[in-house]
Amino acid sequence: VAQNLQLELGQTVVVQNKPGAGGTLGTGIAARAPADGYTLVLSNVGNTAAGMLYADLPFNFDSDFTHITTVAVVPNVLIVAKSSPYDTLEQLIADTKKRPGQVNFGSAGVGTPQHLNAELVAKQAGLKIVHVPYKGASPMMTDLIAGRVTFSIDTAGSAISQMNAGMVKALAVTSLNRAALLPSVPTIAESAGIAGFQATTWYGIEAPKGLPDAIKEKIYKAVVAMLKRPEMIKTLDGMAALPGGMPPAEYAAFVTQETKRWEALAEVFAATKQ
Repeated sequence: VAQNLQLELGQTVVVQNKPGAGGTLGTGIAARAPADGYTLVLSNVGNTAAGMLYADLPFNFDSDFTHITTVAVVPNVLIVAKSSPYDTLEQLIADTKKRPGQVNFGSAGVGTPQHLNAELVAKQAGLKIVHVPYKGASPMMTDLIAGRVTFSIDTAGSAISQMNAGMVKALAVTSLNRAALLPSVPTIAESAGIAGFQATTWYGIEAPKGLPDAIKEKIYKAVVAMLKRPEMIKTLDGMAALPGGMPPAEYAAFVTQETKRWEALAEVFAATKQ
């Protein structure tokens, strides 16, 4: 994003990685920055659930930022090890219901898309599962392939690479419709009978609250133009991602909607709140 955005803005875009607490440390720093357009946040679905997962956050993601637009939406895939006895999501759900609290799933950490998506599946399918958070996607994937965790939900790009390597198999995609790159893999709605189920990994661009409308519009137009650059299209295609570009007002409403969706799972997340 930085490499392509700077070509549209005509000035250098510097990436400052501020990891920790599911991205809330970096987001908190940005929340306190001047609303002048020189500090932006590359957000994701985890930001809208942060209030449910972390106690005493110094900001409210929904109300303390200017929401500019989406960058990309990536379908997620529920995967198991190649050696797993489960070949369909129906089999996994049926077995999990017979063994409540004994089936686990891995994620790259608390508040990550893998964590959120799996909890949403469990809630809507009526399952009791155990979350095993890791410090990153790589160790989680290692244990998944080895069969030390039962399943995970990963982005399509990552899942497809592991599938091509013969390490995992896909049971379902979490998007509303089947993924173009995985046409034979059913949706969660098809497999689990959860009508309208949809949970994707999305990325957006925010600025501190109070950003002037003229600057917001300038950044929005730059992001939309950036998404049409051949280099960006190639990058998104490699991630099996769909380009964003949602208008600011529509995106702000979407963030509010996503926040309310995860608030509905507050009871589920209470046990892991940090």
